[in-house]
Amino acid sequence: NALKRYKSAIFFSATMTPKVYFQQILGCDKNAAHLILPSPFPAQNLRLLIADGISTLYRQRENTKYRISRTIRTLVKQKKGNYLVFFPSYDYLQMVYDVYVSDSPDSDQVRQTPAMRESQRIDFLQLFQQDNPRSLVGFAVMGGIFGEGIDLVGERLSGAIIVGVGLPGISLERELIREYFAETVNAGFEFAYQYPGINRVLQAAGRVIRSETDRGVVLLIDRRYATTRYRSLLLQQWSTIRVRHDSWLIEELQNFWEGKSKA
Repeated sequence: NALKRYKSAIFFSATMTPKVYFQQILGCDKNAAHLILPSPFPAQNLRLLIADGISTLYRQRENTKYRISRTIRTLVKQKKGNYLVFFPSYDYLQMVYDVYVSDSPDSDQVRQTPAMRESQRIDFLQLFQQDNPRSLVGFAVMGGIFGEGIDLVGERLSGAIIVGVGLPGISLERELIREYFAETVNAGFEFAYQYPGINRVLQAAGRVIRSETDRGVVLLIDRRYATTRYRSLLLQQWSTIRVRHDSWLIEELQNFWEGKSKA
């Protein structure tokens, strides 16, 4: 029943925006002043790519895990460096991790595990050194310790790959939130799932550029990024480029790392 209600709640309210979401969640009046600040870092230092030809829906993950692994490998091969790959759950992370490890002998891998101790988290981050002899690919979950509040400045992190749109898993708490905001503002799905999910995506993408001299890439993987429903929630200052095929991805990455401007 929860799944049926989840699917029935996806109708988008055109008048609902993330600004209203934060006003409601924080208990602000609808006329409360707000301020949106752009990134202070040079826009040309970040290349934001979208692979919107790959589905990450639960029922299709078994079939698309190989393509996701190949896409990660393609991105990593364009420049030796350290990369983080973010997933919405540990199960999905493990699924793609197993494929990637078997297909990518030319890079090192490390993965986040549930209930990591503080010492294990420190060890995880210490692997991200700027002078690593081979590329390092770290697998982590969105909304976790590695998706928020960490600084891997400079060559310690060359890019991030974000798989999915970050939707939280269905739970009793989420369903109660959905039902409440469906009744009060006619935006139950947005408040319970969509906006929290996109916030996780933005937090994970924010790990890449941490100073005015950082350069890096962010790749978003999910068919839903081809829709206005999700594309409209990305940061306005982001100039996104679609990469439907590996050849497109390779070309964009080579141009970026060689310092060529976007067409």
